[in-house]
Amino acid sequence: MVAPPSTAFAEGTDPSWASCSAQTVTVTVSATDPTPYTVRGRLCTAADSLRGAKTVELFVSGLTYDHNYFNSPTQPNTYSYVYAATSRGYSTFNIDRLGVGLSDHPPSSKLTLQSHAYVIAQIVQKLRTGVIGGISFVNVVGVGHSFGAAILQYLAGTTTNAATRPDFLVLQDFLMTTYAPGLAVLGSALYTAASDPAFASAGLDSGYITTMPNTRGTAFYRTAGAEAAMITMDESIKQTGTLTERSSLGAARNPAVTLAITVPVLITVGQYDTFYCDEPSGLTCATSAAVKTREGVNFGPRACLSTYVVLDGGHATGFHIKARDSYNFAHSWVDKYTINPVKDANGCVA
Repeated sequence: MVAPPSTAFAEGTDPSWASCSAQTVTVTVSATDPTPYTVRGRLCTAADSLRGAKTVELFVSGLTYDHNYFNSPTQPNTYSYVYAATSRGYSTFNIDRLGVGLSDHPPSSKLTLQSHAYVIAQIVQKLRTGVIGGISFVNVVGVGHSFGAAILQYLAGTTTNAATRPDFLVLQDFLMTTYAPGLAVLGSALYTAASDPAFASAGLDSGYITTMPNTRGTAFYRTAGAEAAMITMDESIKQTGTLTERSSLGAARNPAVTLAITVPVLITVGQYDTFYCDEPSGLTCATSAAVKTREGVNFGPRACLSTYVVLDGGHATGFHIKARDSYNFAHSWVDKYTINPVKDANGCVA
């Protein structure tokens, strides 16, 4: 294991209306590996008795992103999910997954979809029991972007322990059917992290990867729907992934996994996400209804599937101009489930 890279990255600021503190969580990556690792995150609590006092949103970032994805260093009032959540009254726990940002960097081969799900399960349980920040949260909302969404989806569909499973899932920018030419653009942009100036001195093994300089705009953005300053910022805060994270990702798309999910799910996706959306190929992301039709066959009735399309969005929807619209929709959805909900036999609300 190596220490987190010492490169200085831009950092988002805490919302002034919330009470925020740094937290460390000791975890292991599997039941058979007792090696302790440290996950670092920032807990922001809101005193709202209907929301933040009982419900926390747990943020899990995508490949080559860290906590900054959910708390943008640039224009946080427009782009920060942490700001949006806490201003709505919800508490948040914004973590760095193992292998990125301020958290420990194990050997890359230990970082897989399955090991990340095992880690997130421990964090969910500790949020429920007050180990993190001294508050025993009643509800944990898992909010994941891309690979982070895959982790949460896999966890929810495989765990048999309700205490380790989020109560609700907000899955950003991760669909079951992909557009191969779009994914190929990302594949061609990846190289060994040790070859990159940002990580060359970090001591990372050859299984750690990152994006080549000045490729994130093409891979992750619908430029017509994003500010150039946000793409520049994204380049400055880029992080790493691992070869084993990429190779294990497909397990989250197993229909046996998704059909086993029994908690409400909201999927949000960019209208022009090149990884999933291509009208000529029949992979439409034009409307929320179209995405629900695409994805609905993969989820059972207790997933209560809802969908939302971020207009003019690419893959990194959180850094597109209409990001806040998607956050507002997500929080209205969470409100319906956590504040005096009226549920049907499957646990769904209208």
